[in-house]
Amino acid sequence: MKSSKWHASLRIGWCCAWVAATVALAVTSIPAVAGEAAVPLTPEQRFALALEAQTEKDYLAMLRWLRTSGEAGFRPAQEMLGMALLGGPALFGDAVQRQPCEALGWFIRAADQGSEIGRAHRNLLNRQPLGRRCR
Repeated sequence: MKSSKWHASLRIGWCCAWVAATVALAVTSIPAVAGEAAVPLTPEQRFALALEAQTEKDYLAMLRWLRTSGEAGFRPAQEMLGMALLGGPALFGDAVQRQPCEALGWFIRAADQGSEIGRAHRNLLNRQPLGRRCR
């Protein structure tokens, strides 16, 4: 009699564990909206995803994550995005077009937050004829 109660408890325990695991898998596999995470990400996490995309040589994803992080005000993302857009193909091949005017905008945003990198590049680009065309 004692053993049948134990077996019944074991079966119930395994059933509960199986249901919990199934629910956990179902919840974690719910697809997010294209390009967005299911859980809101911090600007720092988005920047980390940009660095991971760069390592994977997925430069379009890198730019997307840098833009979302930079728009949220994360200064390192603004600096890196400015550098990526300024260097373009020289840094990332044909995957990233050179966009100096957009780069200047990101350097200005970073400089406004106290970035020395942003300030130096903003000043450099503003001295060039290119910088005067961006306004």
